[in-house]
Amino acid sequence: MLDHKIIYNTKTISKDYGRRDYLDKSEKAIIKLLGPKLSYMSMLDMGVGGGRTTKYFGPMVKEYIGADYALAMIEICRAKYPGMYEFIEADARYMNRMEYDRFDFVLFSYNGLDSFNHQQRIIALKEIKRILKPGGYFAFSSHNLDWQELPELFKLNSELAKLKLKKDTTIMFLRSYIRAGFKNLKLNLLNKSISMERLIKKLRQNKKGYLYDNSLNGKASIYYITPNEQYRQLEEIGFTDIKSFSKQGEQTRSLNKLNEAPWIYYLCRKKWLK
Repeated sequence: MLDHKIIYNTKTISKDYGRRDYLDKSEKAIIKLLGPKLSYMSMLDMGVGGGRTTKYFGPMVKEYIGADYALAMIEICRAKYPGMYEFIEADARYMNRMEYDRFDFVLFSYNGLDSFNHQQRIIALKEIKRILKPGGYFAFSSHNLDWQELPELFKLNSELAKLKLKKDTTIMFLRSYIRAGFKNLKLNLLNKSISMERLIKKLRQNKKGYLYDNSLNGKASIYYITPNEQYRQLEEIGFTDIKSFSKQGEQTRSLNKLNEAPWIYYLCRKKWLK
């Protein structure tokens, strides 16, 4: 397994991230929820990648700093926004150079936390809490282990099976089907499981775990967690006022709605000092 940092530093991945320019519905909902308060906030955009979120959050906040542990990503951001914002090479697990209570708002988007194993994830969450001011906001997304369609990721593309073998598309169909078959076999081998449904069921019983999926071209394992376990994890570390958002950007704790999405956005706050 390649280290995630090595993958993010590759030219192919960093350029792909550099081309991205959008906010998803949950990110828009978080902006709407925070509203005018953003203009008074110092913000750390951790795992900034190629600056996908910079264009939107940068002008809204009082101070904007983008950070990533992949230098290739930081170089792309600096080229896209020369002299406009500060971009630094930093790892969410080791932010010793950042003082306590430094930021009003930390964003860790696009499932960046899921690049870490469980122990490292807890370290990163504690570091983020440390650099947040009391009452400060933390928003992030994470892969949803309870996603209803998760087992489908590891099956032959159902759409291919529905194709009609017309004379002029037979070769194209066969090539696509063979590619899908090899991809399916590769993921099963990487996950060391003959039955992915059985593996997912086991992980769900444990409430968290790792899967090789389609992320990063299947080159690295990804951390998945159930919504309820994520709430518990955040509360244990010292976050409060935890909110979650559905695929449509609706603030909800309804598991039926949340589990329609492959990942979930969370917004929480560092507890106020007593």
